[in-house]
Amino acid sequence: MFMAGIALTLAACGGKNTQPTAKADSTQVAETDSAAADTSYCGTYRGTLPAADCPGIKTVLTISSDSTYNLSSDYIGKKGGQFVTSGVYHMKSGKLIELVTPSSGEKSYYKVKDSKSVVMTDSLGNEPEGETAKLYVLTK
Repeated sequence: MFMAGIALTLAACGGKNTQPTAKADSTQVAETDSAAADTSYCGTYRGTLPAADCPGIKTVLTISSDSTYNLSSDYIGKKGGQFVTSGVYHMKSGKLIELVTPSSGEKSYYKVKDSKSVVMTDSLGNEPEGETAKLYVLTK
């Protein structure tokens, strides 16, 4: 089964601000401050992800601006197939979000496609390809 993931930047989720050491650095700091204010990726995403042993996994992912997430997975037609996970997320390179489950250390990944959708990826941010690629997208 394809591993899950989301992409965001640490700056967008409360990264540290630094003061410029010289006038030339002030533009760079302003860009960082502006990125820190961008929380457009935050919100609740929904969709049905593919599964090997059932018709699909109804998925609800909520990304919060305080660097936490909630993930609900309901394996369609499976008795006892409902799971709810919460934890913290980190922004990796580009727009790749790494979800971390504190109790197990398990990680999953999603990439921010635009302000209304994310796609499940591998740990490097590689998106699924082929006819089923569209099945790995969650939308707001």
